[in-house]
Amino acid sequence: MKSNWIKYVFIIFIVGILLFSIFKIRKDEEQKQQELEYVSSQKEKTKELTLGIAGLDTINPILSNNKNVQDISKLIYDSLVTLTEDYKAEPALAKEWAKQSDNSYLIKLRENVKWTEGQRFTAEDVRFTIDRLKEISSIYSYNVQYVTGVEIVDDYTVKINLDRDIPFYEYQLTFPILSKDFYENEDFVNTAKNSSPTGTGKYKIAEVQPSYLILQKNQSWWNKEKSLTIEKITVNLYSSIGELYNSFKIGNIDLIATANDNVQEYIGTIGYSSKELKGREHTFLSFNMGNSFLARPEVRKAISYSIDKENIVSSIFNNKCFSSSFPLDYGSFLAQGQEASSGYNVEQAKQILVDNGWVYRSRSLAKNRKL
Repeated sequence: MKSNWIKYVFIIFIVGILLFSIFKIRKDEEQKQQELEYVSSQKEKTKELTLGIAGLDTINPILSNNKNVQDISKLIYDSLVTLTEDYKAEPALAKEWAKQSDNSYLIKLRENVKWTEGQRFTAEDVRFTIDRLKEISSIYSYNVQYVTGVEIVDDYTVKINLDRDIPFYEYQLTFPILSKDFYENEDFVNTAKNSSPTGTGKYKIAEVQPSYLILQKNQSWWNKEKSLTIEKITVNLYSSIGELYNSFKIGNIDLIATANDNVQEYIGTIGYSSKELKGREHTFLSFNMGNSFLARPEVRKAISYSIDKENIVSSIFNNKCFSSSFPLDYGSFLAQGQEASSGYNVEQAKQILVDNGWVYRSRSLAKNRKL
């Protein structure tokens, strides 16, 4: 009798485990399904993006002086050369280039590129753009200030002549290229076509309204190696940067790019995620290398260790900057392994001088003179 009771208890226990296992499996499956549905919904959301421009002057990138326009125009227009995250020159509309002499560059263009209106991209477009940049005041005028002329070798080859030797001039070929045919017989600066120009970039202007622009994915974009998940971009237009910040704060804009150090005073600190990108602007200490003491490497190293860079960043720049010992410390392929800062170490500064023949005299370090 007792053995039968134990048997029944054991059977009930096994059944309980099986029921619990089935319940757990179903619950896990439901959770996985919910996760898949959430991921799917997030993917659907990423197919559209809303940006903003404050104080739009023109969507023509070489005429505009608006930073918001310059950022967004990179989606619509391509340049001959782009820069990677570590500042390497990367082919774009130019597939290759070569320095023929001290003051000339030969550039081969891609042959599979079309403007969004269907015309072929050719060398004529490159010369047209450079000629316009030479004629007008543009933020890209600096890039072509030493260009004396552009020779067309064939439809997909141009030769750029300079009035002097400029090392690595390909790094200046990052200005947007515009269509010659599109602007043919037009007043380049004042034409109404500047409100909706044609481009060769990832996205094309699909609609222009007084309060917004619509960009759609350019299905004929030449770079087939890069897939674009965002199908549509709405660009809301605002009369002031304050309106732009407020629209972002209440969730009407998905993304803003700003160099304003005090932006958190306008948009707060919660409700969004931020990403800081280190720029190339820097405040630096320059030495007079003509001075006999400052010309010594150990003196410059000692001075570097004697400056409390972190304290300067905190007390003067309100922690809005980063300390550095070299202008290309952050993100450049030319500075791989470079230390971000020599650090603040007064004792190390003294030791460097002592190791190089400096001695203490009257409570200060001095260099022995050779007779």
